[in-house]
Amino acid sequence: MVTIKNIIRAFNKLLVYQKMIVIFIIMLSLLYMVSLSLTHLGKKSLEEQYLDSVISKTEFYGDILNNQIFYIRTRQLQLFTDSDIEKLSFLGDQVSGYEEVALMNGINEELNNLNNSSSLIVNNEIVIRSYNRILSFDDIWRRDTGITFNHLKNRVREGGEKGLTVYDGKLYLLAMDKGENIISSIELSKDQLLNDVFHIIEGTNDAGVILVDPSSKYVLTTDSRHQDFIREIIEYVGDENLNNSTYFTIKKNQKEYLVTKSELNYLNMKLYTYIDKNELTENMSNLNKGFLFLTCVLLFISILFSWSINRMIHKPLNKLVSLFRNYQEGLETTPLNVTQEREFSYLYTSFNDMKERLDQSIKDNYQNKLALQRSELKQLQSQINPHFLYNSFYTIYRLSKMKDLDRVSTLSQKLASYYQFITKNSSDDVEFEKEYKHALDYCSIQQIRFSNRISFEASELTDEMKHIIVPRLILQPIIENAFEHALENSYKGILRIKVINENGLLHVVIEDNGSISDEILLDLQQRLSHSEQVGETTGMFNVCNRLKLKYGNESGLFASRSHLGGLKIEMKIWNKVDSANV
Repeated sequence: MVTIKNIIRAFNKLLVYQKMIVIFIIMLSLLYMVSLSLTHLGKKSLEEQYLDSVISKTEFYGDILNNQIFYIRTRQLQLFTDSDIEKLSFLGDQVSGYEEVALMNGINEELNNLNNSSSLIVNNEIVIRSYNRILSFDDIWRRDTGITFNHLKNRVREGGEKGLTVYDGKLYLLAMDKGENIISSIELSKDQLLNDVFHIIEGTNDAGVILVDPSSKYVLTTDSRHQDFIREIIEYVGDENLNNSTYFTIKKNQKEYLVTKSELNYLNMKLYTYIDKNELTENMSNLNKGFLFLTCVLLFISILFSWSINRMIHKPLNKLVSLFRNYQEGLETTPLNVTQEREFSYLYTSFNDMKERLDQSIKDNYQNKLALQRSELKQLQSQINPHFLYNSFYTIYRLSKMKDLDRVSTLSQKLASYYQFITKNSSDDVEFEKEYKHALDYCSIQQIRFSNRISFEASELTDEMKHIIVPRLILQPIIENAFEHALENSYKGILRIKVINENGLLHVVIEDNGSISDEILLDLQQRLSHSEQVGETTGMFNVCNRLKLKYGNESGLFASRSHLGGLKIEMKIWNKVDSANV
């Protein structure tokens, strides 16, 4: 008996790629059922969208036609205010000669402009009762004894404000001035009217457009083959079955048609469109069959793909992953000779080549950094400040004049020791005791030079601290910065140096009581944290770069505000501090 436990037990016995195939088939089946439901919902949604699209197109092109008729109607009414027409109507038969010719030319130009203003206009004329003539846009005039004028006048009164009149199978827009002395007649093109609204059903086969004048029952249509069906549509609307709806459906010859309705107010006509609903959804009719076929194809492809993945990629990839793991763990890696998978054989060989190049690149990069470090140290050693040397000699001269031989002796000794340390190139690293003594020599020189206006305090080194090996010239640039920017103009300058060594960290704190703004302090903190991007190879940034390069990014220089009020620089050297072999 098949139970859930048996199924789970059998599933657990499968290989990984086999489980993937089973899971994929289950997911594909669920996806197929969901897709069927979504297809049904999507079909309904698409039908609604098609319906909205047809209604929107009907309203859009109906509005365009309405706007054209409104424009023509406005231009027609403006004829009654034309000066030439008004003057000719006033003079009537009394006009003659040059004046008559000039007035008729002006009227003809106005009628011609009106005729060219819209493709819907076939012909337009004006009838002037007092002049007893009919004037046309094509410069042709006919005499009227009053019969045409009276006929048109009656038509205008019957048509009302809309002015649409149908006679002799033609459509006219008629208008009469308030004095009932001038009538304008504009013939509209039936073909162009239908052509303007034909875009609604463009691209369809069993569809049509109907224009209906409710008062005269006059019908214009793009499809003369379905006269009975068109009458049925008009009768259906006439029976008031719409209930203010803009669309409805009618069945004819086992087909269902979607019919839309729109009002053309300025023509006093109604616009109907009808289209076979099957045409709206014909692209979806084979969707279910197509989806089923696609599912079968996808299932077959998935099985074939799963087998191919296991054969061509899964197994060779496992071998390649093993190579990477061995290299990551520092184990010896041997290229595998897989002749059947040429691409992976290439990858195995390329992996070994990459490993050799990477090892060589790491070695070259390390050597380049060491060379750069030595170069920057040489540059720092060579940058002897001439002002410092001049000031020191001047101080010796001044003390000699004062016969202060003790301080002359002290300053000379400190200065000699100072430059001996700077110019000595025997090694890039020194014991911290020597580096610390060099920094204190510099402090002593500056203290004598500033006539004891500056005092400094320095902690004593323990025996363990003395023999720690550190890079040369890492303390004096920081102390020099303090003297130049914080203490030089101070009358009671204070400089403190504190050294702590615990838990593998050599921690040197140098602080002063100078003045530094928050903006400058923030800028200094940001530049020290990215000292490798600053581009300077001297001073504190040089020191910070060398410490990071030698001991890692956790080491370096860190700036903050001292409790004395000035700048506080902390030097941290982690992990790799060594003691000299003494």
